[in-house]
Amino acid sequence: MPRIARPLLAIALAGAAALPAAAQETRLDGFYLGIFGGIAVLDSTVVIPAAEGRAAAKFVDQGGDGAVIGLRGGWGRMISRHGYAGIEGEFLLPIDVTSRLNALGVEYRDRLRNEFGVYGRIGWSPERNSLFFLRAGMTIPRQSFDSVPGGSRETWSVAPAIGLGAETHVTRHVAARIDATYSWPTGDNRMESYRMTAGLAWRF
Repeated sequence: MPRIARPLLAIALAGAAALPAAAQETRLDGFYLGIFGGIAVLDSTVVIPAAEGRAAAKFVDQGGDGAVIGLRGGWGRMISRHGYAGIEGEFLLPIDVTSRLNALGVEYRDRLRNEFGVYGRIGWSPERNSLFFLRAGMTIPRQSFDSVPGGSRETWSVAPAIGLGAETHVTRHVAARIDATYSWPTGDNRMESYRMTAGLAWRF
């Protein structure tokens, strides 16, 4: 073997030996904290009780919208070459996310006050730097229902939720992320919500 070929062969062999280790590097493992903002669209069901001279009525598909901001944190890791699994929690603060209805002489407002959620996440990562994911879990929204004439009441409920999203790292520790989430409370007066958010997450 020519003398010059020996060091080249050694470098090639060293590089080949390093490939499996490089293939296992990932930025997706570990704990993370994040912030996000976006919009929420409501689809409310309103029940107006019977009153003197007025029959009870039920109105569905009452729309509304508003802005949301929030915080989230979680943990996850790669469970295979491209598979990811994790869990996360988030707190959502709405900014005038309200559905309004005027009917039968009643002004009715449904408002989302805040919301806590816990989700499991599974996803697929093509190169261990970005992620496409599905998340599912439970949310606990605090809602207020106001009617004039009538009164005001607040309720807490537990609602299932499901979402899709994607994220990609823009630096070693910071990832940009987008989410679409749907939750559907139950009951006579309820607010289904559709949310689109974007934000940043920091892994440490």
